[in-house]
This record gives sequence, structure tokens and C-alpha cells, in this order.
Amino acid sequence: MAQLASALEWGSRGRWFESSRPDQKYKGGVIMGDKQEYQPSSIKLERRKFKRISKNYVISYTPVKSEKLKFDISQTRNLSEGGLLFTADRMFQKGVVLKLKLRLPQFSDYVVLKVQVIDSIELAENLMYETRVKFMEVDQKVKEVIRKRVDYA
Repeated sequence: MAQLASALEWGSRGRWFESSRPDQKYKGGVIMGDKQEYQPSSIKLERRKFKRISKNYVISYTPVKSEKLKFDISQTRNLSEGGLLFTADRMFQKGVVLKLKLRLPQFSDYVVLKVQVIDSIELAENLMYETRVKFMEVDQKVKEVIRKRVDYA
């Protein structure tokens, strides 16, 4: 276990990563004053309120405050009762409100959701962005369908 502790470091985004700094005295845990508290990689701190499923669903999205209502098409990477993660072709600032059309197999047509951007991270330079959003306005029936999909996946 000591070898594992020396190879990993706790990152600012709340994840473990391999340390590239050989001169660092403490590696593999959270440093509190002069003491180090080790947290093995098998213990993950879950900050999410809702369980997620890694499923791909077709979506269309556009900013609500856009001059033209042009929808871009993408797909989800994961989905929960509280939000979703999708790949976008542009970066969105935190807090931007999007209108999102989501295709779910239980509905004959797409469902319209109002979502707020939590995070947008560049995956490929000026080409692809991982965008996390939380639901702002969602019909209760849609929430129930998503909850059932997540629970039985």
C-alpha cells in the first residue's frame, strides 16, 4: 500500500492522479497541516445526488439567449434524474441556459428540457467539448422515465 501512496496524488478536481513531481514530500493523500491523511483509490467520494447510466441518447441543443434558434445535434454520454453529460462542438460558459431536445425510447417524440451548464471541458482543441448540465425545468413524467431507466440499467 505504501507504493500505491507514493505513486498517486489527490488532484484539485477531486480525483487521484499519478504524481509527476519527484521532490514532493507527501503523495497519495490529503495534506492537512503537517499531517497526511491517506485515502486509497478504492474509496471514492460520491458527490452526486442521483445515480447515472452510461447510455447514448440523441439530443439537440441551443442556447436560450441565442439570436437564431439553430439546434446542434449530439448524443449523451451519461444520464441521470438531475442532469446529463454530452459532447458539444463548442465551449459553453458555466451558467449558460440551454434548450435541449432529448429522444427517449418511451416517448414517440423528443422531450424538451431547459438545462444549465455546470462545466464545459475541451477534449479536442477547438473541436469537441465535454459538457455537463443540470436540469432546470423538466416534466415529472420525464423524470420518472429517467429514474426507471437508471434504476433498471
